[in-house]
Amino acid sequence: MPQNEPLNERELLARLKARDRAAWNQVLSEHGPRLVGFATRMLGDPGRAEDVVQNALLGVMQSIDRFEGRSSIKSWLFRAVHNRAIDDLRRASRYVELPQEDASASASASAFGANGRWLEPVAAWRLDERVDAHRMLAIVRDEIDALPHAHREILLLKETHQLDTAELAEALGITPGNARVRLHRARQALRTAVSKRMD
Repeated sequence: MPQNEPLNERELLARLKARDRAAWNQVLSEHGPRLVGFATRMLGDPGRAEDVVQNALLGVMQSIDRFEGRSSIKSWLFRAVHNRAIDDLRRASRYVELPQEDASASASASAFGANGRWLEPVAAWRLDERVDAHRMLAIVRDEIDALPHAHREILLLKETHQLDTAELAEALGITPGNARVRLHRARQALRTAVSKRMD
C-alpha cells in the first residue's frame, strides 16, 4: 500500500480484517486524536479518556471480524468509544439518563431549520465590547461541558466531529429520527444556557 494513499472503506475493512498493520495505522492516525478528544470532553479527564479509547480500540480490533460494514468505520469507532465512556461514567455514578426521545415531536417551535442552522440570528449573542470571539468560544465550551451527557455527546459528535445523521444514530445506538430530536434538544439547551450567561 502506498504510504500517502488512503484506502476506501471497503478496501480498508478488508485489510483491517486481515490484520494489516498499515491499515490499522491509517485508522489510528485518522481517527485516534478525534476519539481521544471526544472521550476527554465526555469524561473531563484526559488520562481516563486515553484509557477509554485504548480499551475501545482493543475491543474493536478483537471484534473486527464481526463488523459487516453496514455503517462507516468512523461511526463504529465513535460508538465503541461512546459505549466505553458511558460505562466509565456509570461506574463513577456521573451519568444522567435523559427521557427517551420522541422522534415524532413537533418541530413547530424550533429555532433551527432543516439544515441545523438558526432560523433567526441570535441577537443577544452579537459580539460587542462585552465579549470578544475568543471569550464567546470559551462560554460556549463551558456550557457544552455543563450539559447532560446525552446532549453534550451529540453536540460534540455533530459539531466537532462532523458525523452525519446516520452516523450519529449508529454511534449512539438510536434511530435517525431520535438523533435529530436529540440534536435539536441539545442545541436548544445550549442556546438557553449561553443566553443566560450573556444576560
